[in-house]
Amino acid sequence: MKISLLQQMYKDIICLLGSYDQLLSHMASKSLASLVYFQLKEENALNVTWLTFSLKTLSGFPVNTQVAECLWTLTTIIKDMLKDEVLPKAGILKKLLAPLDAVLEGFYNSILFHHFDSHHYTSPYSEAANNLISFIDLLEALLASRIELELPLRCQRVLFLKVSYILKLISSSIHYLIKKKLIMLLKKCVLYKSREDAKSGSLFLQNPSLYEDMLALSNAVLQVVNLTWLNQIPLSEKASYFGGSEAVPGDDTQGGTDQTVLRALSLVVLKALEFKFQNSATEFCLLSSKSFRALRFCSYSSLRL
Repeated sequence: MKISLLQQMYKDIICLLGSYDQLLSHMASKSLASLVYFQLKEENALNVTWLTFSLKTLSGFPVNTQVAECLWTLTTIIKDMLKDEVLPKAGILKKLLAPLDAVLEGFYNSILFHHFDSHHYTSPYSEAANNLISFIDLLEALLASRIELELPLRCQRVLFLKVSYILKLISSSIHYLIKKKLIMLLKKCVLYKSREDAKSGSLFLQNPSLYEDMLALSNAVLQVVNLTWLNQIPLSEKASYFGGSEAVPGDDTQGGTDQTVLRALSLVVLKALEFKFQNSATEFCLLSSKSFRALRFCSYSSLRL
């Protein structure tokens, strides 16, 4: 009886997520997140009703466009977990994310593969823009969860491995607010290595997945920079582009430059260059070491002859 009442409670709250009343929908999302988190924490169990709903909602995109509430809920659960200082994060996060891993990567591909020059993304208040903003918030939470603990899950790595989707989106005609959120997300990505090194005190090469991810991100960033990608990025809603003083088309007002975005973009490029230099030096050292061993072997062999 207790179980059936709990499942009915989940179903009732999930129904409220689709309410046209934004406040009611938001409160339902918060309540659902608290309920899922409570069960995970107290019973070490992931609710099947919520999991089924999440899998169906995310895998149904873009046919089903009402995904923001589902994304809010998952983001809130992850953030609540990371705030909990008592909870054993490794096991509980894996229990939460592992069943969603494949569908989250598929959703990443689906939502970022859209034609973002559409008018649906020129306003931050449209449903399409709301979905995208909600997903960016989720990506930030997934990145934070990776900083706390290294889990071998694709949903925590996809942002690095497929960052070209993000870079293309930043140079599209989507609303400036979304571009800024994406640029700040990239900044957090390039700062991830520094936080990981500071936390673990270990050498970068001892973490193969992080090395691979940072290499993929750096290569993608430097590739688009080489193709004048920076010239296509505005530094405010009404101001100039990164590469010059050209005004945004159709805008007669010349506003001030967004220094936050300017610094973030500069940091992303500099960190990408820094890692490439480090990677090249590492490859050179490894190659030199192998060559030196080969030369020693040849010398030793010739002496024996």
